[in-house]
Amino acid sequence: MLQDALKLLHEKTKGKIDARDTERATLLSWPSSPSIQVDGDPEPYPSEKLAFAEYLLDREIKADFVVAEYLEGDEAKGSVTGVLANGTVYETGEPYKQIPRTSLRGKLLIPSPLQVGDRLIVSRLSGQRYYVHGKDVDAGG
Repeated sequence: MLQDALKLLHEKTKGKIDARDTERATLLSWPSSPSIQVDGDPEPYPSEKLAFAEYLLDREIKADFVVAEYLEGDEAKGSVTGVLANGTVYETGEPYKQIPRTSLRGKLLIPSPLQVGDRLIVSRLSGQRYYVHGKDVDAGG
């Protein structure tokens, strides 16, 4: 059974990232036309030769918000209940005691953590392409 699982993992990762090929690089340009300079390589790699981990890119999350008002004694208070696109529900403030005032639909933008000059951890893919895993954190921090 374990052998079958290992074979399946090997098949699914064939031609993908090989941890033995992990290298270091420097981000030369970002976000338009990203390029990296891999340590030891004479030429930089342009955007068409790069694949970035999803969490390194700007991300948008669609969200629905219900803005409500409730009374605590004679004082009006507010509450926001949100539902993110993936179904996660959260609430701030106290439960409201009145009918919701407003419903809003919007997007939350999570910006990329990358900046020009960042040191990166990359892996070689087939066809002289690179997969960018993330930032390289040195021993100091």
